[in-house]
Amino acid sequence: MISETGCVGGVWDGIGDDGVARIEIDRPAQMNALDGAASSRIIEVCHEWAERADVRAVVISGRGGSFCAGADVAGMATDAAAGGGFDESQARGIIENGSNLIGALRSLPMPVVAAVDGAAVGIGASLAVAADLVYATTRSYFLLAFVNIGLMPDGGASALFTASLGRARANAMALLGEKLHAPDAYAAGLLSGVADDADGLDVLVARATSRLVRNPPNALAVTKAALDAHALAGFDAAIEREIAGQTLLLQSPEFHRVLAGFGER
Repeated sequence: MISETGCVGGVWDGIGDDGVARIEIDRPAQMNALDGAASSRIIEVCHEWAERADVRAVVISGRGGSFCAGADVAGMATDAAAGGGFDESQARGIIENGSNLIGALRSLPMPVVAAVDGAAVGIGASLAVAADLVYATTRSYFLLAFVNIGLMPDGGASALFTASLGRARANAMALLGEKLHAPDAYAAGLLSGVADDADGLDVLVARATSRLVRNPPNALAVTKAALDAHALAGFDAAIEREIAGQTLLLQSPEFHRVLAGFGER
């Protein structure tokens, strides 16, 4: 049984009797794209659960057929139009919010499982891959199309995807904006498993979490930290580079033209 706190900022969250806590993004009209309220809620929940001994594993997912379509660019366009664009402080605040989101998820000492059904794009792709175990349906895909709108990957994507896929495949995603479909993502080592449909995905996730909660939490936490220290040794430096680069790009004429296009729609 899950005890849900309700939908706050477009995010459902709750802790089950089995010690499995769940976060579900619920903004289907925006393909679960994240605005400030949704990101803030996820950060708040992660910080709270990090201190709770009764939380043994965390599952993050999206409702309505998408995992997360990234940042809410349409909302950003509205904000930019109202203020005449972004200055350096505003741009840095936007990118730091995304970085803090991924940092909050990765700072959880217990294992995190991502259940991906549908699109995982931009910061949504980072949110999925920041989990310790990532499961997806065959129809799901991962996309880092930042370059198409004059930006660069953020949310630790430059480290997370390179660590999981290797330099060549990560470069193709980041520089060419190539879409990586779930079966190929599994073959390349990005995913822990693939299911035919949403029901199958639930089975995979339930099987994983039931095994996780049976293991000693201290052993899981220490093992997780050791794996991260090796595979993602450069993660903090990558975040700083992304913040610096994205702060500049968010103020660029190219990106402002993209925002103007969203505003016209």
